[in-house]
This record gives sequence, C-alpha cells and structure tokens, in this order.
Amino acid sequence: MTTLTSPTHSSSPRASWMLIFTIVLTYWALSMALLTPPMMTIALRVAEIAPQNKESTLGLLLGIGAVVSVFANPMAGYFSDRTVTRFGRRKSWMVAGGLIGFFGLWLISVGGVNTMIVGWCLTQLGMNAVAAALMALLPDQIPENQRGMVSGAIGMCVPAGIISGFALVNAAQGHAQLMFLLAPGILLVTIALLCMTYTDKATDPAAVAPFSLGQMLRDFAFNPKAHPDFTWAFLSRLFFFFALATFLGYQVFFLMDRLGYSAAEVPGIMVKVNLIASAIQIAASFLGGWLSDVIRRRKVFIWTSAVLYGVGLLIIARATNYDAFLLGACVMSLSFGVYFAVDVALVTEVLPDAKNNAAKDLGVMNVAGTLPQTLAPAIAPLFLFAGGSSTPDYGILFSAAAVYAVLGAVTIIPIRKVR
Repeated sequence: MTTLTSPTHSSSPRASWMLIFTIVLTYWALSMALLTPPMMTIALRVAEIAPQNKESTLGLLLGIGAVVSVFANPMAGYFSDRTVTRFGRRKSWMVAGGLIGFFGLWLISVGGVNTMIVGWCLTQLGMNAVAAALMALLPDQIPENQRGMVSGAIGMCVPAGIISGFALVNAAQGHAQLMFLLAPGILLVTIALLCMTYTDKATDPAAVAPFSLGQMLRDFAFNPKAHPDFTWAFLSRLFFFFALATFLGYQVFFLMDRLGYSAAEVPGIMVKVNLIASAIQIAASFLGGWLSDVIRRRKVFIWTSAVLYGVGLLIIARATNYDAFLLGACVMSLSFGVYFAVDVALVTEVLPDAKNNAAKDLGVMNVAGTLPQTLAPAIAPLFLFAGGSSTPDYGILFSAAAVYAVLGAVTIIPIRKVR
C-alpha cells in the first residue's frame, strides 16, 4: 500500500508557509475554474446556442455533470492513493486533472449542445481529480495542529473564487473562449507552483496490491460499525449540505414568488447579497479554522454553526422583504464559513486509513457534499406543495431545510476521536 509523504500528528514539524500558500492559492484557482461555469458562463453559452429551450438544456447539462462528479472524486482519490509514478501520487493527478479540465472547458467554448455535455463531463472528471489530490495534501503534508487554520483559509477560497471568476468573465466579455479558459489557465499555473513547493514521495510499487475490479469494490466497501467517527462525520455533512442545496436551489424562485422581484431584478439582488455574504463567509472561515486550532476543539464549532445555519433558514422562511432576506443570508454565510473550515479539518482526523487511502476516503466523504445537489431538488416539491396546495410554500421548504441543518449538528456530537 502507499505511504505517507510526511507524518500527520500534532508533534510533526510545522508545514512551511510557502506550502500552505500554494495549497490555498491552488484551491482558490480550482474554485474559480470549477464554480464559474455552472454559475454563469455555461448558462451564457447555452443561451447563445440554444435560446429556444435554454432552461431544459441547462438543466440536462448540469444534471449529467453532477452525476459524474459524485463518482469522479472518490474514484480519482482511489487511484491517486495507488499511483506509483516517480512524479508522485498527488502531483500526477493534479497535473493530469488540470489539463483534462482545461480541454473540457475549451470544448464547451467552441461546441454545440452535445459537445458541451461531453466537455462538461470531462471538466468534472478533471477538476474532481485535482480536488481529490489537492485535499489529500492536508493529511499528507499538514500536521493536525495547523489543519484548522489551513482548512479555514481553504474555506475562504470558495467565495473568493466565485467573485474572481465573475470578474474574469466580465473582463473577457465578447471573447467566448477567454471567458471559459482564463480560470483553468490560472489553475494550471498554480498547480505548477504547488508541485515545485513540496516533495511528493513516490510509492513503492511492491507495496500496492495488483488492481482488480473485485479488489476495488472491496476497498470501497465500508463498515460503519468499524469506523463510527467517519460515519457520523459523513452523516453530519450530508444533512448540512441538504440544507445548503435546498436553499441554493430555490432562492431565486423565493425572491420572485415571495418577495415579488422580476426576473430582470433578481441578478442584481443576488450580486449585492453575495458580495456582503461572501465577505462575512471569508472572515468566518479564517477565524473559525484558526480558533479551532488554538483551543484544540472541532465539534463545538461544527454543531453551533450548523444550528446557526438553521436559524438563518428560519429567518428567510419568514422573510417578507429584502432586509429580512439579507439578514438570513448573512447569518447563513457566517455559519457556513465556520462549518466548512472546521469540518474539513475534523474529517482529516477521522479518516479510516489516513496513511494508505486518504484521497479515496476524502473522495467518499465528498459524496456527502455532492449527493444533495441531485437529491434535494427531487425532494423539495414534497414540502413546497405539502397538503396538496397549488401555490409553493417556501416557508415549509426552508423550515424543512432548517431541520436538515439541525440534524447536521446532532450527528457530529457522537464523534469520540476528535473533541
């Protein structure tokens, strides 16, 4: 089996600031390259080439991509753990994944609908390979007493990447290929910088069992009783991201149906809310991760932030004006920033086999974040039209999402290995 590139216990030498900086920089670029297309550029491209049925086309394209992402991350992590090239088990997958993702986005920028679907699937495969290898660097290279701070900095990268991606798209208006390729181009540069910053030790081929489909299925087989802490962490993230996916999927319709904004007004409202909320989330991510390292506690940050996220959802569930919506969004951004930062650190400390299968196990954990993106929209109508009503009831929907968030808090409490 594979071996760690460096020890992971709190007594290990501290990771260099250059390594931490390049990991965070690469995650920022990855967030920009992976999140900007589904949030903006793909929709713009679809509207250009299929204006008559742009809604259904966009839904099909993003839905297929979401399914691919559910499997791509754990599979990439699994093969990264088994990689025996001299270049290294993480570097190989970051470089290859970055190139595949770049090619996929290029296909989207030049092709028709079918080509776009192929391109988005390749993008999901490539970018998830980068993500799997990159996140595995936390248990590989970062000692436990620095992981909260590093994961907090990583948490800042998501909103920062979205804002940066929107800025790049705005700067490249009128140049379709640049709109898609600037972000993945920057990602390739950051991957190159990261690869020059640390030593990714090659794995001894003799230590890796020969590959077979049966062995792979056995490796992915999971016994919750044998690894209860990992199971509870998985459930906590699953419930929390159900709450997140429910809100993100229906906030636009809420603004239109409940608050009365027109379709033309919604983008401007979303930009204003996201700018304020992102600033709060960035600060909360860094401070939450740093403070959890200082006091050496993880669970209290996770369950309190999950409960607070539920409070934010309840505020929005009862909102009848913009100010109330903004207040709820800010509360949720504060709690999400803390939750994501500390949850990432906690997960690296409850992996079933951090020494040999860190990337695979982190990929399995990633399913808890991606699966709700597919399931939450399918479940939502049960709450929206509860009791046979023909009018969507967003109060019930977001109250149900608040229950998801509280379940995310409750399921973190039984973890015993981490305080």
